[in-house]
Amino acid sequence: MPGGRPKSVIPPCRHCSKQFRRQEHLLRHERTHTNEKPFGCKCGQSFTRQDLLARHTKLSHYSSSYISPQSSEVAQTTYDYPGMALDEPDIFWDPHFLSQDMLPSMVFDSSFQFDSAPLSIEKSRLCNLSQFSSRLPCLEETEDNTDQLEESPKAAEPWSISESCYTRLCHELEGFSAVLIPGCSLPSRSNLIRYLEKYLVCGQEYLPFIHVATFSVNTADVELLLAMAALGALYLFERARTYECYFMARAIVLERTRREDLQLASDFLSGLDNTITMEPRGLCKIQTLTLLISLSPWADKRIVRDAAFLSSQLATQVRESGISEPDEMPQDIDWLTWVAAETKRRTIFGAYVAINLQTIAFDTPPLIMNHEVKLFLPGYAKQWKASNAAEWQQAARQNERSFQEGLHSLFMGTGISGDIAVSSFSNYLLIHGILQQIYIDRHGIMGTLQPETTKSFEAALRNWQSSFERGDEPFLDPLIPKDAVGLMGAALLRLAYTRLNSDFVSSKFLLSRDLNITMGATSTLNRSQGLDKAVLHAAHGLSIPVRLGTPFMARTKTPIWSIEHSLCSLECALLLKHWLEMMSQTTRDFGVDDLSKVESKLLGIITSIVKESNLAETLDIFEDDSSRYQRMAETVVKLWAEIFQGAHVHDIDNTISAALQLLADTTSLA
Repeated sequence: MPGGRPKSVIPPCRHCSKQFRRQEHLLRHERTHTNEKPFGCKCGQSFTRQDLLARHTKLSHYSSSYISPQSSEVAQTTYDYPGMALDEPDIFWDPHFLSQDMLPSMVFDSSFQFDSAPLSIEKSRLCNLSQFSSRLPCLEETEDNTDQLEESPKAAEPWSISESCYTRLCHELEGFSAVLIPGCSLPSRSNLIRYLEKYLVCGQEYLPFIHVATFSVNTADVELLLAMAALGALYLFERARTYECYFMARAIVLERTRREDLQLASDFLSGLDNTITMEPRGLCKIQTLTLLISLSPWADKRIVRDAAFLSSQLATQVRESGISEPDEMPQDIDWLTWVAAETKRRTIFGAYVAINLQTIAFDTPPLIMNHEVKLFLPGYAKQWKASNAAEWQQAARQNERSFQEGLHSLFMGTGISGDIAVSSFSNYLLIHGILQQIYIDRHGIMGTLQPETTKSFEAALRNWQSSFERGDEPFLDPLIPKDAVGLMGAALLRLAYTRLNSDFVSSKFLLSRDLNITMGATSTLNRSQGLDKAVLHAAHGLSIPVRLGTPFMARTKTPIWSIEHSLCSLECALLLKHWLEMMSQTTRDFGVDDLSKVESKLLGIITSIVKESNLAETLDIFEDDSSRYQRMAETVVKLWAEIFQGAHVHDIDNTISAALQLLADTTSLA
């Protein structure tokens, strides 16, 4: 008789009575019913299985630990300003402000703390791609495969594509073959999966209107998938495939519009009542157009003008879809209904942002005005990212507040009340609203901003920052981009201060990509407290990459860099250059005693930033104050030019990099 312990009897599943051979397989199966995730990570993620936790730790926290010593060292960096007393009540910084990633609000006299919790994203477990993982295989995953087959199947990743689904997409694409560029074809199944995964995991964080938890390739239109794939390929630096997917998506969405218009005309002439309502395909059209103009304005200059045409189409579509209709949600709403309403809300706001960014960059009239937006602000990120109804129910819910009410409260001086914190995405939308209003007032009948108007905008920006600091994800760590939208909002805050206090914009250069326009850019700066604040924000914008190390940023900024950062960086570089040249001229004409105490301290701050950079030796040159400030103007442009070296996702960043390098060379010869 064989020895050994007697075989234990495994009871059936308590929920569905399914039988298993091993106890651990039963436990894993039952968790699919209960949604229990007992294996928790210190970062807050939880998992149903031990091997998933181990895999998450290796993939997410090993890389975080690699940079954590540097991050820790950076956080402890301090700067000294010899001879600068900070006892004046009207001075709006402290000597440690460069160790922060956003200047504190309300006269900038408090420390801003950061969340050092590492970002962790559970990687794809797609079976047909997992073989390319660098992770060593886990024995637990390979033993006794027959038992694995008995478990309930794991929900497919949102970017997974079955053979039948891929065949459907190919057939759908064939229906538009007449309008497609000859030679264009759907990417291979594995490549399409790869592009969609890159977009859904990384790209959509910059404009979160695709609900990843409920998104399915099986129900998505081919033009939306191609637009998502175009951005995914862009983030993977596959330019040729990016443009191929872009032009296919563009052709299909415009052809659908042409067919719908033709059908509408036919029904109208036939006397049929065919009222157009907000159907799912209309939402898909907005999402597709938004993704296309998230790419085209910043791509090769030959397709930049395409953005204006598509933006006009998009503006018309969002008006038809109810951007001016309040969409307040009831308190007793269920998860799936909330997802549908929130997706529509975020989609329309995404269109507003994509169009408004072109106004910010190119100084063109906004196609969607602030007063048209009557929607309520989007909810917290934790609710949006909830993967099921239970997680959604447990997450805090934002009080319903309209975009108009939020923007009005910022300008009326009251600000958003402390007990009604809004999401990072909501704050990002509100800073867009402020920047649009700056554009409108600057292009009004007076042609410039009046002092009272400027003070009103500065108060609105202070209120906005206070709201941001009370938001759902107020922590900004450029090494750990937990909240990409928050980082973009901080960049737009600096840009808003620059636009308020200087009369130059980079729009002509950005639109034409002509480097000579940047060389000829001039600005008339008026010494004032407002300009001092703008210079402080610009200096702070430079201090962050310097603190991290400009060579490091030049090589690794891609995951945390956005168009907002690029636009802000360019104008911060120009502002610092012109301001330092003005300080140099003032000192040459009237002596150093003519500088205000605030200006002297700003010069000390910029000196400290340069001292911490790899161009610190430029401070050792013995020269008079006027020549030293002129040399600092050259140095800060060189630092920005160095930051823009390396690989870039968007083509416009390569142009900005070339312009900054040319500007630095020209300034050094002056």
